[in-house]
Amino acid sequence: MTSNTAPTSESIKFYENIVHFPPVINGRINLVQFLEATSDLVSIVDRIGKVFTPVKYDIQGNIDKIKKNYDYDENSCLLELMLGEISQGKITAAEGILWLNRTLLFFEITLEEVIRYLRSDNYDVNMDKIFSVAYEKSLKKYHNWITQQIFVVICKMSPSLPQMMKSLDVCDDINAFETKINNFKVTIHLNRCKIDDFFNDNDIFNKRK
Repeated sequence: MTSNTAPTSESIKFYENIVHFPPVINGRINLVQFLEATSDLVSIVDRIGKVFTPVKYDIQGNIDKIKKNYDYDENSCLLELMLGEISQGKITAAEGILWLNRTLLFFEITLEEVIRYLRSDNYDVNMDKIFSVAYEKSLKKYHNWITQQIFVVICKMSPSLPQMMKSLDVCDDINAFETKINNFKVTIHLNRCKIDDFFNDNDIFNKRK
């Protein structure tokens, strides 16, 4: 017999509700949907543990720059708003997007590594190893020595992969979790690459990248 009972909020796992980044349609990225997905990254970081509070505040700070400096509605395009800001000789929100995009690469690589371990049935790994690989390939080159050392300490205090999955409400549904984060990773990649192309095509921040 089929149950007509709708799932309660308590029965829905945290990771199931993670919002994907928006599709890139006709070269446009919906800002509202982008901010929703980026805010979910903050929630994920918050779930992992208090040791990641500096990372959480950094991401949120860049989100706040966008919200404070752009007038937007549900149809606004992230790239068009950046272009308008820069045409006025301003870069505050655009710099926030630049740093968010660098952080997206960090998360993309992190998820790639997690998926690799899941597919090899090797769960006996500390997230320190995964985060360190992602950091080396993404954010490290943009950070000064002090920030790099802070991140080393954060990594060393990371949970194990099983502990992280537990914090995201993953129980025995490993396959569902893997599918979810793989789809999430794909949307990160598409948005990140489009933003990178935008910066390069418009010769924005090239001296800083």
